[in-house]
Amino acid sequence: MEKPAEDTNIIYKNKSHGQYRELLYSYDEKGNFEQNVKFHDEPERVVLEQAWDFFNERAEEAKQKVKAGKVSPIVYYMEKILADPLGLSMMAGISLWKVKMHFRPYFFNRLSEKTLAKYAEAFNISVEQLKSME
Repeated sequence: MEKPAEDTNIIYKNKSHGQYRELLYSYDEKGNFEQNVKFHDEPERVVLEQAWDFFNERAEEAKQKVKAGKVSPIVYYMEKILADPLGLSMMAGISLWKVKMHFRPYFFNRLSEKTLAKYAEAFNISVEQLKSME
């Protein structure tokens, strides 16, 4: 009997399958919790790529607006983590009207270190990264 090749699994031969895996959680027939890996087929991969392209474009547009001085870095990082103003308000523990006010560079430049630290924690970055937008 011939020894099988090491990479005989067709799923892992095709690198595009490995890029679009989804971990699903479910219950088996005995009621036990189990994990299953699902591989997306071609239509799902196309839709996922289009969605990520859209989100990346929004983040890039926000980055350009920050560089032009039209908005604060908070807008860029908010787009980067796929949040909206209300979600950011809840994550940072800052009222919604203040979050929207901090979108403007004038008010962002006057924020206290404590408030900047709240935003940095919500974005999972340092205060220095938030200020310099690295």
